[in-house]
Amino acid sequence: MIITDLVQKGESELYKVYIDDKYVCLLQAETIVKNKIKKGQEIDIQTFDKIFYQSQILACKNHAIMYVSKCLKTQKQVETYLKQKGYADEAIKNAIGALLEYGYLNDKYYAECFIKSKKSAKGINYIKNALRLKGIKSDIIDEVAKNFESDLNDISLIAKKYLKNKQIDKNTKQKLFRHLLSKGFNFDKVNKVVNMFVKEGNDDWY
Repeated sequence: MIITDLVQKGESELYKVYIDDKYVCLLQAETIVKNKIKKGQEIDIQTFDKIFYQSQILACKNHAIMYVSKCLKTQKQVETYLKQKGYADEAIKNAIGALLEYGYLNDKYYAECFIKSKKSAKGINYIKNALRLKGIKSDIIDEVAKNFESDLNDISLIAKKYLKNKQIDKNTKQKLFRHLLSKGFNFDKVNKVVNMFVKEGNDDWY
């Protein structure tokens, strides 16, 4: 087998590799330099397979870094993204390990930031479920949520917004109660807030 050409793909770090005048694959520039690959070089299939695997590992890692550089991601989100890109499990495992080592992935920090961004609009039940769906482990969720307290003022603002221009009757009371529960706020705090708006009590309608 003879490497008959190496052609850069646009302005990227990728090169098209031609063997025996036929296009074979893309290789990372770093892999080409590291393995001293050059035009006219003779190479056997076993050696080339190893080089291609190295390039895939590097490409997977670079893809992962670009993905997390846009905004915070969980480890599970990165794994899912890389699988969708067609990378092998070993390449994904390597990329995840690198991101953890670099500090680009930190599920606990992600969970803390998520809580801060949602706590004024969502209750702890909603937040916990959302974090589970994002792949955060239960022990991490429990740790970051243990001191979480929904602010009655925040719940009251949501209730006030919901009730705007509405007549407060039995049906509206029920809908308000369900609306606040659907946002993940716990029953007792929802009950307190509703009672702030419904002075006559709520024993007959929730």
